[in-house]
Amino acid sequence: MPTLRNGVDATGWSWSSKFGDLDSDGDLDLYIVNGMIAQNLFGHLQNGELIEENQAFRNRGDGTFALMPTWQLGSTASGRGMIMAELDNDGDLDMVANNLRQSAQLFENQLCGGADLQVELHWPDGYNRYAIGAELRLHTTMGVLQRDVRTMSGYLSGDPVRVHFGFPENTLVEKLEIIWPDGARSQIVTPAPGHLLEVTR
Repeated sequence: MPTLRNGVDATGWSWSSKFGDLDSDGDLDLYIVNGMIAQNLFGHLQNGELIEENQAFRNRGDGTFALMPTWQLGSTASGRGMIMAELDNDGDLDMVANNLRQSAQLFENQLCGGADLQVELHWPDGYNRYAIGAELRLHTTMGVLQRDVRTMSGYLSGDPVRVHFGFPENTLVEKLEIIWPDGARSQIVTPAPGHLLEVTR
């Protein structure tokens, strides 16, 4: 349960929320879409809509989060679903929010800074072609960064099968460890940052 200590105890009438390294510092930040439209609850408001802004939180690296309005990722369009993915091949995560009564919105990440490694797994001989459920561990000089391959999270939301790692520019990447859904393991030594690494089972 979120607490005052974590800094995410009052995020609004929240729907989809996702963790991702938005500022490429190695820590998973948090983005949340907000808003509520219900005539029976908010009949006293115009169009029965409670207007609340989407919120972006920076992971401080110590278990707490800081609200970041300066990232300019806010919107009051009553979001519901949301996807976080690398959409424009510049190395950072962008967002698309699906809004109620309005068009979807694209949020381009313009924070700039840090480095990245993207990984896409392929398992052509199995039923699980993109290795959904695989675990990835990137060993670096700043520690081990862990991700998994999934296709959905958050309210009515999906996830890309491509995994994104962000980390500071001066970080040395030592190896990528992959634990496939069947328990098999692969290891890539010193993968090069700034690239899309495709690994076939």
